[in-house]
Amino acid sequence: MNFFTSTQIKLRAPDTMSDNVQGDIALRHLFQGTHEVNDVIREECAMEFVLGCVKESCHESYIPYNKFRTESLPPRFRDHHLMEVIKLIAFLTVRIQVSYTSTARPRFHAGTTREYPFGNSRGSTNKRTGTGRIGMVWKYTEKDDRTCPCRACKNSENPRKDWGLIRVITAVHVVYDTSEALQTTCRFGFDSEKSPDVTIEGVDMERADVNDDRCHLACVTHDLQLLNRVKVQWSRYPGLHKKVTEKFDRPDDNLVAIVSHPHGCSKHVSLGSWTHKMTTGESSPGHPYVMYTYTTATCPGSSGATVYIMGRSWGLWYNQIHSGYNGEDNFSGNGCD
Repeated sequence: MNFFTSTQIKLRAPDTMSDNVQGDIALRHLFQGTHEVNDVIREECAMEFVLGCVKESCHESYIPYNKFRTESLPPRFRDHHLMEVIKLIAFLTVRIQVSYTSTARPRFHAGTTREYPFGNSRGSTNKRTGTGRIGMVWKYTEKDDRTCPCRACKNSENPRKDWGLIRVITAVHVVYDTSEALQTTCRFGFDSEKSPDVTIEGVDMERADVNDDRCHLACVTHDLQLLNRVKVQWSRYPGLHKKVTEKFDRPDDNLVAIVSHPHGCSKHVSLGSWTHKMTTGESSPGHPYVMYTYTTATCPGSSGATVYIMGRSWGLWYNQIHSGYNGEDNFSGNGCD
């Protein structure tokens, strides 16, 4: 696998022979391997104190988010709009912590003998971390007459009626079902070890798809200012994405950026390139579902992170999310191209 430093980033050309191969059986092994959820050993950590990681050689490739600058990008991609896209994705990125493993988790991937993550620890209360991204938000006020479903409000004689519902998108192997969602918290704005602890609470599972390795968590907050900030950032994305797509349309413009919480630590950025793309179906005519492999550095704790792939036409809505590591490259779950 190619690993990079922030000052010497080499982008690998994609394998055009395997680009857009419909159901290519020869490629399927590239999307099988080790999922990257982090077992929590201690509540807080910093990357320099993480020892014994099987991918420790890629730690030098991570750029702490609070040190990420335009100069961190490869020379051809040092562009203001691209920087803003990555910063916007980073703003929406959350660290996920799960404190329960569902008894409904399968032991194996469907139709295989490959072990499903945490399938052997069902019913456990051991903690694990992954990464996710805020998808959409809804604000409720007194006039909606809908009480907040968080644990504190359920146990209160005066539950809040001014609250926010937040959809968080991550990998289903990180959070499998409602029983796990109820024991999940998402830390927002964990940009550095000194960031304040802003936590939103999981209350339900909106959608879970094992085949796509994708789920949508329903989370709540009483911080209505946070909802407004998210709405403002979301409104900026379509225009920024369009500008980046128009600027970088060469076949070798295959940059992949990931913002994640490796090892449960604060936010880090990693950069690389995609190497294979496999078409798995269509969401609608002319809009294929695809999975990617890429050289962009990830570690345990990166599962569920948004995979920003330059040139995708769909923007941020149904993007690929990080799923695992096949021994050479990393791979995503299903998403639109």
